Amino acid sequence: MALSEVDFAQLDGEYFQVMLTTAQTGLADNTVNVVDFGGSGTVIHDTKSNVDTSNDAYEFASSDGVYLITFSAAIRSSTLTTETLQDTAAFLEVSTDKFSSALTGNANQFGVANHMFDDQNHEEGANTLNGTFIYKATASSTKVRLKVYANLASSDTYVVENDINNMLNGTPSANTRCTVLTVVRIA
Repeated sequence: MALSEVDFAQLDGEYFQVMLTTAQTGLADNTVNVVDFGGSGTVIHDTKSNVDTSNDAYEFASSDGVYLITFSAAIRSSTLTTETLQDTAAFLEVSTDKFSSALTGNANQFGVANHMFDDQNHEEGANTLNGTFIYKATASSTKVRLKVYANLASSDTYVVENDINNMLNGTPSANTRCTVLTVVRIA
């Protein structure tokens, strides 16, 4: 059966989506940060009411469900026209203990990264990272959240951006969200 043929109603209609609606600013160089969906985001869909705003996470409704998880994380220099990004990463953290520790192992770590620094000391001003992963839950109370990282050319700060207009030196479309987390139960 193709994914397009899946009857999501049979899967108890579990889907979740949250978008960053206010930029997350002042993030320190060479640090990992949780994307602040709880304080700076808007939940678009949450069919099981399982958002955990205190941990900026989503708790899977099934302890043995299979989930399709997608994300987009837009990271930029604190001043867009001052290109200082050398490395960026975005990754999902999965936990069963309210994030006092993350699950480890190949089945529990998902992410993407980009090295933008070249031998001529050229950096970039903005970068968007996207990922799509399938995750099989194996325990109750399993939660997932999105984390970001940036290494800068100086001890500047970086931003997790909410709107693509703030990632460019142009304005193609107002209020177009670029940092999003989506979770859909597929089996």
